[in-house]
Amino acid sequence: MPISGLVVTLSDDEDKSARVVATLEADARILVGERQKNRLPVVAETDTIGEGSQLVRQDLLEIDGVVFVDVVSVNFEDITGNEE
Repeated sequence: MPISGLVVTLSDDEDKSARVVATLEADARILVGERQKNRLPVVAETDTIGEGSQLVRQDLLEIDGVVFVDVVSVNFEDITGNEE
């Protein structure tokens, strides 16, 4: 399973930021770290590389209150074959 270390930049709007944190905490694929001002470290574990890529490039950015997503690391060493 691909595991991604990410930093989510949150909106300056506290209500939006709080909703983002709640949304991410409810997502079984995501482990939320300790928030530092408008930065939120998260670890995402997905079934495929394609799902992880979609999570970073589309799904997270569509959440109202997410400004940017930095990819810190991606580990997919246990993936074999033609998984996407």
